[in-house]
Amino acid sequence: MAPGIKPLVLAGGRSTRMGTPKHLLELPDGTPLYQHQINTLRQACPSAVTVYISLAKDSPLDALLASPPDPGLQIILDEETNDTARSGGPSQGLLSAFASDPTATWLVLAVDYPLMTTRALAQLRDAYEPPVTCFRNDQGFCEPLVGIWGPEALRLLRAKGTRSSPSAVVKELKGRQLSPAAEVTQLWANVNEWPEWERVCQLLQRV
Repeated sequence: MAPGIKPLVLAGGRSTRMGTPKHLLELPDGTPLYQHQINTLRQACPSAVTVYISLAKDSPLDALLASPPDPGLQIILDEETNDTARSGGPSQGLLSAFASDPTATWLVLAVDYPLMTTRALAQLRDAYEPPVTCFRNDQGFCEPLVGIWGPEALRLLRAKGTRSSPSAVVKELKGRQLSPAAEVTQLWANVNEWPEWERVCQLLQRV
């Protein structure tokens, strides 16, 4: 495990299919989705002083994000303004984090994996091997947005540009890919459309 891993929530997408900002969706208990992910990362990285959240420059903010009273939360805004209707993509968020600290190793959790667990992230943290380690989902596909990205991997991503695929970088570097110790299909529930979010809320209410 790398010392001083920085936990990062990627939350800068346009949410065009959802029709409303995903990071501000409220769970059944009223917790905003981004805060749920922050809490999960804090439990997975208890020694981390700060949790970071990557947002687009035009991302809507709630009261906490607009003026965060929590000294353990820091916002990283995308370096570039996106004037198109299309999201800048996860690479833009990763590269903005890299620009904020080019020497850091980041434990990345995309905001739209609300069922990802502290246990799984702790497994990822303990198994990290540079330059990049990420999960492999239950169908055998790379999940680069639930992973740990070191400087070498982020330098290659920067060289390829913000429209490049993070999974392609993982493959090119032969990054380590793990299966969660507790193989649970629900971990990979991804919320892009409203019916998916409703299903996730139903699952959370059963927990």
